[in-house]
Amino acid sequence: MRSPSDMGFTALDSEKQAIDDKQALVDSVLADRQLIVASNRGPVTFAQQPDGSFSARQGSGGLVTAVSAVLQGHQATWIAAVMTDGDRARAHAANDQGEALIADHGATSRFKLRFVVPSPDAYHKYYNVISNPLLWFLQHYLWDTPRSPDITHETWDAWREGYVAVNQMFADEILVACAQFDREPVIMLQDYQLYLAGGMIRRKRPNAIIQHFVHIPWPDPDYWRLLPREMRLVICEGLLGCDIVGFQIPDHARSFMNTCEAYVPGCVIDYTNSTVSLNGRTTEVRHYPISIDAEAVRKTAYSQEARAYERYLPTHWNEFTILRVDRAEPSKNIIRGFHAFDRFLEAHPEYQNRVNFIAVTQPSRMDVAEYRDYLDDMSATIGRINAKYANVETGWQPIQIIMGESYPRVLAAMKWYDVLMVNSIIDGMNLVAKEGALINERSGVIVLSEGAGAALQLGDACLMVSPADVEGTADAIYQALTMPIQERQQRAQRLRRLVEKDDVTVWFRDQLADIAEHASEQELREPGGTDRVA
Repeated sequence: MRSPSDMGFTALDSEKQAIDDKQALVDSVLADRQLIVASNRGPVTFAQQPDGSFSARQGSGGLVTAVSAVLQGHQATWIAAVMTDGDRARAHAANDQGEALIADHGATSRFKLRFVVPSPDAYHKYYNVISNPLLWFLQHYLWDTPRSPDITHETWDAWREGYVAVNQMFADEILVACAQFDREPVIMLQDYQLYLAGGMIRRKRPNAIIQHFVHIPWPDPDYWRLLPREMRLVICEGLLGCDIVGFQIPDHARSFMNTCEAYVPGCVIDYTNSTVSLNGRTTEVRHYPISIDAEAVRKTAYSQEARAYERYLPTHWNEFTILRVDRAEPSKNIIRGFHAFDRFLEAHPEYQNRVNFIAVTQPSRMDVAEYRDYLDDMSATIGRINAKYANVETGWQPIQIIMGESYPRVLAAMKWYDVLMVNSIIDGMNLVAKEGALINERSGVIVLSEGAGAALQLGDACLMVSPADVEGTADAIYQALTMPIQERQQRAQRLRRLVEKDDVTVWFRDQLADIAEHASEQELREPGGTDRVA
């Protein structure tokens, strides 16, 4: 009989073999086909210099990081909307010069670009009226349903002249990019801004290989009734134009199938195999929990810029430090987190003057009224709690806010928390929990919402709370601050292993491996290479 150690090695070997097999599939599809990624925001932002030349700044978002990490030795085409005046000028310059793809944005870049250039009015309707707030609020269960939303004639105008129109522009640009390649490329669409593009592409290119990943939650069918039938039906049919639709967790994938069953006439749901069939086509419904690039996060956390912040950040610390890092927007549940801290200080006055709550926050989507109102409410809440507990003699204020965007500063702060508060109402994933788990140096405890997608992977090693439970969250703060150091260390070590094991390359590789399998099956069904472009 084999010893347990032998069996362990066998398990590790089996796991390594599975990874190698997936990577081989990825390499085969990337060697044989071009990759097209489409998202609202692109991998770089351009600025035009006084002499007319252009400089480019590469983004550091999770999607850019994921694609970069997997595309070793390969290059992708990225389709994105213009975001700045520099982007718009660069797109016009490319058009004037006959550049099919923009490639001069850094010698090491793995992306060539095509820009979608809607008018400012069309983009506003597509993004600021429909995508945010209508779809974003709906998919995060954030609407105050007795009062909002109101689907008015302005909403319908924004839907038709903004969301539908810009999705068609994305589809048209993707089709132009496809025409440059000898074989059907792999098209990977991203998120809630582009729900219609897959179906639009499919109608013009029946053999296209299309995958769509939805980064945010997918609510249950009843909540989709807030949208008129035409909107929700076109959204579902657009996604069903794809070969694979991916979500963060199984619950969101199941909710999507439930929604199709409720609102798409003639579709057939196979819950066992996670597929939806419509008009002779079958869409696979999968889940791929996104993560972080552990190596890149560590590199930034210990960079010179991050260390520079460590010279003044300790002025914010106390004997105990609670940290939260969020965009200032309603789904993050920031105000309830402050109320829970208020209740904690009330119930445990012995911690007054000894614990600081540091909120590192970035204003978000200030052109959307709901976001501006939420930021105002945050400021008012902080003021009331600080007025209630502040110690004039010592200068202690319980809540301190650090405003503005600086990723190195965020990571520098994450090293030193005793408690990381992640109490979002609902999130597709929430990568803050994973970043904190990776780099914290104090065996800090994570208080994690059951509504965060990260709960599925990290929940057993965190203190779990219901997002609306202020009293329970206050209790979790106390439990975290009184937890024995040995238990803190065990939890922290387990969290770090979980994040390191399934980093962002696993997320992207798993998607490409499934796409590669689908492409191979399609070729078997269509002998003679029928997916080759005539």
